[in-house]
Amino acid sequence: MTKNELIYTVYEQLKVTSDDNELSREFVSSLIDSSRATLIKQTYGNKSWNIPIEIKQELCIGLEPVSNIDGLTCFGKILRTKNKIPSGISIKGAEGAMLAVRTYDRKKLNANIIPIERLPLVGHNPYTSGMLYAALDVDSHLYFTSGSTKHMLMEAIKVEGVYQYPSVALELQCREKAEFDALVNGVNTETGGQETYYKATDTDINDTLSLSDQLPWAVPAPVEPWDVNYPLEAAMQDDLIKMVMAKLSIRFQIAEDKTNNANDDAGAQQQTRKR
Repeated sequence: MTKNELIYTVYEQLKVTSDDNELSREFVSSLIDSSRATLIKQTYGNKSWNIPIEIKQELCIGLEPVSNIDGLTCFGKILRTKNKIPSGISIKGAEGAMLAVRTYDRKKLNANIIPIERLPLVGHNPYTSGMLYAALDVDSHLYFTSGSTKHMLMEAIKVEGVYQYPSVALELQCREKAEFDALVNGVNTETGGQETYYKATDTDINDTLSLSDQLPWAVPAPVEPWDVNYPLEAAMQDDLIKMVMAKLSIRFQIAEDKTNNANDDAGAQQQTRKR
């Protein structure tokens, strides 16, 4: 299901219209995201089960060289992601924003992912200086450092994770450049051009043409974030709707007593009994 389908399922069960000012789509969307995070934590937070592909998102992020990491003294040459890594959901006692890190051609990246505080302490002997280390800083950028210079040839990486706000992560989700080429003319490749979701702007075209043909990142999303499949297991959909409904039902039950005369009615009943 898409997020729009989830939102309107909630509307139908509450018997409210989508133009109800008291219940905006954005508010229901935020409840859906928070309920999804709760369900994922409850199901996979401390268990050794494999994380299903349905709840993962793979991001393609460009890299750039930097001279230092703010507040830290580190060895070797440093690369940093051009974009911030979106907030992840804690899974198995670790941050869900980085379940796997690969090169953009999908080869496994042999990087030692460590806490940012440990970076100044590693790589200071001949046996470890050539290893590649990666750490996520408080600024949400991912940093790579090594005494070797091989990693400086990397232009982009793929980061697989489970993200708190799927719509934000979708902006960085991997898409092939060929998909963008079709979208330049407003063609939806999934329907063979029968339906147009997106028309690329001149800015999008100029920005993307400057990239290598082999880099599947920085390509604009072909559809609106709420019109793509929401990263959630099918088995979790009913539970998610119930969680959202439970939060909203309290609000609507309270709102039903518009005259706020519940206490007055109770008082009147007591006076009748005394007579």
